[in-house]
This record gives sequence, structure tokens and C-alpha cells, in this order.
Amino acid sequence: MIGYLLRSLRRQLQGSRTLFALTVAGVALGVASVVAIQTLNRGALEAFDGSMRAVSGQADLTVTGTIPTLDETKLVTVLADPDVRAAWPLVRLDAAVAGREGLYLDIVGFDVFAPVRYPLGSGPADTTGADPGRLLRAALTTPGWVALTPEFAAEQGWSVGDTLTVSSGSRLAHLVVGALVDFKAYEPLAPRRLAVMDIAWAQALLGRPGRVHQVDVVLREGADPVAVAARLGAALGPGLRVQTPEQRQEDASGLLAAFRLNLTALSLISVFVGLFLVLTAVQAALVRRRTEFGVLRSLGATPRQVLGLIVAEAALVGLVGVALGVPLGWLAALRNLDSVSGTLTSIYVMEGIEHLTLPLRVVLLAVGVGVAGAVIGAVGPALDMARRDTGLLLAPLNLHRATGRVAGRLAAGSVLVALAATAWFLPWGRHLRAGGFLYGFIMMVCLPLVVPLVVRTVTRPLRPRGIGAALALRNLAARLQTTSLAVAALAVTASMLVGITLLIGSFRATLVTWLDTTIRADVYVSTPSWVRAGNDAFLDRPLLDTLGARTDVRAVEEQRRLRVRTADGQHLVWLSGIRIDGPAGEVLADRLPLAGGDAATVAAGLDRGGVLIGEPLARKGGYAAGDTLVLAGPEGPVALPVVGVAYDYTSEGGTAFVLMDRLVAAFGPTAPNNAALFLEPGIDAEAVVADLQQRYAGRPLVFRSNATLRAEVMAIFDQTFAVTRTLQAMAMLIAVAGVSLTLLIQARERAGELAMLRALGATRRQVFTLFVGEGAAMGALGLMMGMGGGIGLAALLILVINRAWFGWTIQPHWPGAALAGQAALVMLASAAAAVYPALRAGLSDAGRLTRDDL
Repeated sequence: MIGYLLRSLRRQLQGSRTLFALTVAGVALGVASVVAIQTLNRGALEAFDGSMRAVSGQADLTVTGTIPTLDETKLVTVLADPDVRAAWPLVRLDAAVAGREGLYLDIVGFDVFAPVRYPLGSGPADTTGADPGRLLRAALTTPGWVALTPEFAAEQGWSVGDTLTVSSGSRLAHLVVGALVDFKAYEPLAPRRLAVMDIAWAQALLGRPGRVHQVDVVLREGADPVAVAARLGAALGPGLRVQTPEQRQEDASGLLAAFRLNLTALSLISVFVGLFLVLTAVQAALVRRRTEFGVLRSLGATPRQVLGLIVAEAALVGLVGVALGVPLGWLAALRNLDSVSGTLTSIYVMEGIEHLTLPLRVVLLAVGVGVAGAVIGAVGPALDMARRDTGLLLAPLNLHRATGRVAGRLAAGSVLVALAATAWFLPWGRHLRAGGFLYGFIMMVCLPLVVPLVVRTVTRPLRPRGIGAALALRNLAARLQTTSLAVAALAVTASMLVGITLLIGSFRATLVTWLDTTIRADVYVSTPSWVRAGNDAFLDRPLLDTLGARTDVRAVEEQRRLRVRTADGQHLVWLSGIRIDGPAGEVLADRLPLAGGDAATVAAGLDRGGVLIGEPLARKGGYAAGDTLVLAGPEGPVALPVVGVAYDYTSEGGTAFVLMDRLVAAFGPTAPNNAALFLEPGIDAEAVVADLQQRYAGRPLVFRSNATLRAEVMAIFDQTFAVTRTLQAMAMLIAVAGVSLTLLIQARERAGELAMLRALGATRRQVFTLFVGEGAAMGALGLMMGMGGGIGLAALLILVINRAWFGWTIQPHWPGAALAGQAALVMLASAAAAVYPALRAGLSDAGRLTRDDL
């Protein structure tokens, strides 16, 4: 049987290359979408994990503060624990490299005598060949001495002895490249931007005297990390957290959970669409090889053996698809690396993806998806072939008539399943976080089952009077078993296209409206390091005073952002302190559109020290006006009365707004991170920006006008959905391949019919037009059903899934131009997919069309 199987595949390759190629392409694209997304998802986690391991790879525990930094004297308390063998403080920050836009150093300042895994200059990873003792002395005595990775230094054209200018906030520092150390020799996933220097110089040069970001701890052999962590937590006080490496990884995984799940769900749609392509391909085998299988059955082959032969062929096709899909998915991941990395650093974590790996488990997942998908797609037709009477297999139209007879029952069953799913979802399922995904999957499965009835109902009243559109539509019903699969694939794909387009269009329109309300200043001031450093990118007071003293500036608004946790550790919150001239509470309440509470009450509450929280935090934490938000502060829990809920789209984790005085009272004095300038009436904002850029050309400052900031926000928004476009394109290619495959099969089935048409005077152009018309008809029917499915999917995404996973309210919007463009794309793609089958059918003479060679 194995030999026969291999010979059978070789014959298919020789005699049906196009059919085989289209089938493999469908499987490969489905596999590629899964590989691309899983590779990017894994890269996102590895970016955080690699950075953490490179810095704290030897630590059993890490101590961090509830605010970004902690007092370095806490090290004494840590070392006093009897189970602590060693501990050392670290300063970590992202510094922008002057003169190189978008380039950052991940600076780590640590005690050069600490027992870390890369002692400077004394290990095999030192590429400078210098005396270890001399390097250590230089690291301690040379201001700004820093060790870089050889890869990064070579990429930037730096060598030992060069001086770099970097900035943290509005502070400049000059670093000297003192050594090149291959940190990847100690930790393969270490970021190439890693820069290591003595902690004292890092604190002095970058304005962190007496403050550190974390303390790494190594325990004595046999010590219980959990018990020591609890003991240290009690000794250090309420303002600090003591975590194991596993707990820190869980934090990062939780931050990325929604992002990763949404991409995974979208990638699986391509696999689902690919199943229809495999189903169509097996139907092709049913038509082309019916005589062969009839002979096998006559010679004694059992139905089980025929079933096994077909399923085995499908599995081998799946393996070929995997072989092509894995490298294709890898290329797709590389193509979307920058956009996904930008999304991560803009919204979720500070670590971007610098490189990707393709681990064995992703390859094994690809094999499972490709082979299982191909086998699942083949099982139904294989069972049909194996069980049917041999004589019936020789009459292909019997198969289509059978499909027509069960069309009503399939549709009725689909409706019943959909109603049952809805009856479960509305009262119970919508309250489950994953309920929306499950309900959406059920609806996507139900949609194709309605297709045969829709095709039959639409085409039945037609009475063709010639070779035209009516005949093209009528032919879809005549070959229902194959055409319904192609239409179903298009319907599912169109549903995804329409649903995602409605979601993105609605989100974009909502964001534009929100920006109109919240971004009112004329000029915004930040620093190059703000993009990544966030908490640590400060503006100095003399600068702000100078800006406020300008004659063209009416008012200066200051903002300080801290990333803090709720006291129960369940939510990570961006807490913003705002300093505004005039009635601050009233201005802030007016500036942020309210989802709960009235402006007067919110203003009064803010003035009394209350907090205005963002909608995502309210949804995920179950907060409402009148509740109390308890945050983990440096001296203990900080209780803030919730005075209102505001629409906010800056973070899915949650945001909260207080007046600056309340922030300082709870979390200590600190400089602002950015500022907004309100100009006098009639002043040109762009002219002011140009003047400020010229005046502060030598300083690490970024000035943006209102219009520029809006454009940058929308660019980040578009970047966030860039990978979605790739997934949509893959699904569209699979569906289009299904149209082409279906028409190739029909060209084979209808050889006698086409020969008769040619004999009756039909020209090659008419036959060609007929086939193209059938492709366009499939596109129209798929688009019609997909439009309805897409609207339902969009409602599910906007009203259920988005609110459950992200917490945002999105106002529905109808992006007519985008939808019209996609409708045109579906129609054009469907018609284009019919061109090759039409050429095969229309450009052959009548004699050839009656032979079994198509």
C-alpha cells in the first residue's frame, strides 16, 4: 500500500500539477500564518526574558520598588538575612543616543565586584584582550566608562576609546567605550543594545544619586526562595516587592496575554479557510480518480483501505505544505518584526524584539496544524468515497445532487447550533473572558453550513437564455458540492476582512474623537528617551521655568507618570499627576471625556485628592465612582477615592489621573516627564516649535505641535494593526486559491458539456467569459454572506471581546471607502482566480475537451 501511495502521489504531480500546487499552497499559507504569529509571540516573551536573564540571570530573587526606584540603603537589610549569600544593586534605564534617532542603549549600572555572570574583562567573552585588572580600574576611575557588545559597536561604527553622548530625560551624559564584551556568551538572548558600567558612574552621570532600580539576590544552597522572599518582604516594608524570576516572567506574560491571543485567533482563521481548500482538493480526487478507486474496490480493496489511502495522501500533502509553510511563516515574521516590536514598546513592555528564533516546538506545532488540517479536510470526502457504491462513484453529478438534497438540513442544523450558542452566550458566555472567542468560532463554523442552501436558493429562479451571467450562476448550483466549498471559504475570509475593517475603522474614528477632546495644547515637550524610558525621562525645572516665562506662552501644563501596582497586586496602573494653572480639577475634568460621573463632582473630588480612573481599569478592576483605588506606595498602601471614570485609550492595563500635589504627597517629590504649552491667541504653533528646536538644538528635547503629535499617535495606531493586514492577505490568498481550484475541477467534470457548447457554436471567448463569470459569481455570493458575517463579527469584537480583553469603549463607525475597496478586492481576486481555469477550458478545441487530460 505504501508503494502504491507513493506512485499515486507521483502521478498526481505529473498529471495534476496545478491542482496539487493550489492545495499545497492553501496548506502552506495556513501553516505560515500560525508559524509567523507563534514566532512573533515567542519573540515578544523572549525579548523580556532575555533582557531579564542578561541582567539578573544568576539571581534567585529580585527586589524592586512600587515606584521605579528604591533607596540603595535597602541593600543592607537584604544582606542581613541569614539565607542571602550575596546581593548587589542595579541601575537600569534606556538612554537615547544623541544624533541617532530611534537608537537606545539599555544601560545597566552595577557593582563591578559583584558576583555577576560577566565580570568585566576577566572572561572569554572579552574581545578587547586587555588586562582584567586594568579594565576594572578603568571602569571605576574613568567617568562614563561603559562596556558594549561587539555586535552593536560594529553596527554603529564604534570602537574602544570612542565617546558617545546619550540622554536620559533632559540630562546629557558622555560615555567612553572602555571594552567590548560579548554578553551573549553568557546569555544567548541578551539584547545587543546592552551597555554595562559601574553603578556609581551611572548614578552620577544620569542623575540617580542614592537610588537604584532593583537589588538582585543570590541565596545560600538549600534555601527556600519562597520563604526567603516572604521574609525579605516583611523586613523591607510595604513599598518593595520581592520576586522570583518565574514571577517576573509571569508578569510579562500577563501584560502580553491579550495581544498574543488576538493574533493567535486571527492566524487560526487562515487554517480554517485552508480546510475548505483541502476539501475541494479531495473532491477533485473523487472526480479524477473515480475509475481508479472503482477498480481498487473491484479487486478487493476494502472501504477502510480506500479511506486510509485517501487520508494518507492528504497527510503527505499536509507535510509538503508544512515544508513550504514554515519558511514562509518565518519570512512573514521577519517582515512584521519591526511593526510588532514597535507595538510592544509603545503599549506593553519596554523590551522590543531584536531577533527571532524558530524553536522546535513551533515547527512541531506547524506539523500538527498542517497535517491535522489536511487530514480533517479529507476525512469527510474520504468517508463518502469509501462508503459509496462503486457504480455511483462513476457518476459525479450524483454527488452534487446529494449535496443539494441535504442543503436544507445543513442550514437548519447550522441555525439550531447558532441559536443554541446564542442562548448560552447572552446570559452566561459573555461574562467569560474567553466566551467571545468561543462564540465567534461557533458562528464561523455555522456560516459555511448555510452556503449550499444560499447558493441553491439564489440560483434556482434563474432561466439562462444564453452564455451569460445567468448561466454562470446556474452552473454554481449544478456543481454544488465543489462550488459551495469555494463560496464558503470566501464567505469566511470576507467575514474576517469586513469584521476587522469595521473594528479598525471604528477604533480609528473613536480615537480621533478622543484626541480632539484630550489633546488641546499647542506645543508638547518631551525627551528622546521618553519613548522607552517612560518613568525615568525627566524634564528639569529650570527648563520648564524658562518655557513658562516666554511671552508667547499663556500657560504650562506638567505631567508625571508612574507605573504602579494596586495594593493587591492584580493590576498595573499608569498613574499620571497633572499640574495645571488655574482651577486644576475643573480643567482636568473638562479635558478627559467622562464615562461615569459629572464634571462638577469630578472636579471637586480631584481637588480634594481623589482619582479619575480610565475605563479599562474600571472594567478590569470593577471600580466605579465612589469606590476606593488602593495603590502600593513607597510607604504603604495609598487609598484614593474614585471620583469618576474617563474614556482612555492610552493603555489597556489601566490609567489613573490625580493632581500633581496628590501624587507628590503619596509617592514623593519628583520632576515631570513631559509638558504642554498653551500659546497666546493668534500665535503660530509650528513657528514656536521651529524656534524652540533652534534654541535648544544642543539639548535632548523633542518639541511637537498639536498636529504633529496627533499624526504620531495615529501612526502608532496604524503600526499596531500592520500584522493584521498580513494575516488578512494570507486568508485571502487561500480563499482565492479555492476559487481557482474549484474551477479547474469543474473544467474537468464538464468536459463533455463544454465540448457540446463549442459544437453548438460557442466561441472560446464565450467559454472563457463563462468561467470568469462563475469565479465572479462565487466572489459575489461569498461577499454577500461575508458582509453579514463580518458585521456580526465586528459587533462581537467591538462590544464583547474588546471590552473583555482591553476594556475600551469603541463607537461603531462605517468606513465606507475601506469596505468598498475590500469588496472590489474580493470581486477582482475571484475573477482573477478564474482566469487560468478559463484559459484551460476556453482555449482548447472541442475534441480535446472531451478527453481526460485537463
